[in-house]
Amino acid sequence: MVNTTRTVKRPASATGAKWVNPMENPDKANAEIAAALASINEASMPVISLPPDDTVKLPGGLVKDNELIKTVTVKELTGEDEESLARASQSTNAFTFIDRLIKCGVVRVGTESTSEKDKLLGQLLVGDREAIILGIRKATYGDKIEVPDWICLNCGNKSSLTMDVEDIPVTTMSDPANESTFKVSLRKGGYALARLANGIDQLATFEKPELTQAQRETVLLSRCIISLTNAAGVETSMAGFPSMAVSMSMPDRHAVLNELRDRQPGPKYDQIEYTCESCNKEVKVAVTLGHLFLDLA
Repeated sequence: MVNTTRTVKRPASATGAKWVNPMENPDKANAEIAAALASINEASMPVISLPPDDTVKLPGGLVKDNELIKTVTVKELTGEDEESLARASQSTNAFTFIDRLIKCGVVRVGTESTSEKDKLLGQLLVGDREAIILGIRKATYGDKIEVPDWICLNCGNKSSLTMDVEDIPVTTMSDPANESTFKVSLRKGGYALARLANGIDQLATFEKPELTQAQRETVLLSRCIISLTNAAGVETSMAGFPSMAVSMSMPDRHAVLNELRDRQPGPKYDQIEYTCESCNKEVKVAVTLGHLFLDLA
């Protein structure tokens, strides 16, 4: 066995004097240490940068095996991702591009296996997926968001805005396991039991480009309404009779649609507050996907 001997250099004082044993003369040793520290040039010290924030906290969360998944790990988009997104942009379903963007930018969902990633991403609430998009944007471009040629809705003044990612308000759920499913009272009595839309629902709703807005709403309702209970207390499963989404009254349909929209957690891209420098009025600024990813617009 080869023995290696390491020589430990004793610290020299700032004045070049011989090393002082602190056990023999503690006062002098402390003075020399203080002098040595004072002589260090702070500019020459190495700067240790913090690692990038690659964790996105989900405003809702996904329940899997009785455990709540609250985070995903994201990464910076690369040229390979850009090529994949360019192909996805050719789809007639606009949400195919968004789905591909999320799959490209997410490394892992919670602590689950990476082989489960794409499946779990589809099960995430729409609002959680919106938060992930914001996290991917931050990992790729940083905190600042540019909104060029913004026009104030109050006075018509045009200006270019710069804001932080944190300026975008985000609503969260305090109890995702229970808040994701809810009841909506119906006009003639009874109620609809519904659940919030996820990524798979979003893709399915816009799968056929020829559908009208009302037809898309029917698809969404047929997927997100679990059951309908009439005034007499008789419950009917929507999965067994999806055509019930068409036979529902318009007020009941829109009551459920409003709840599906209002209860969804996540970033509110159209609710950013800004005080216009021209009219000095507080207005709302809407940030689009094009603003978040200028190179992909």
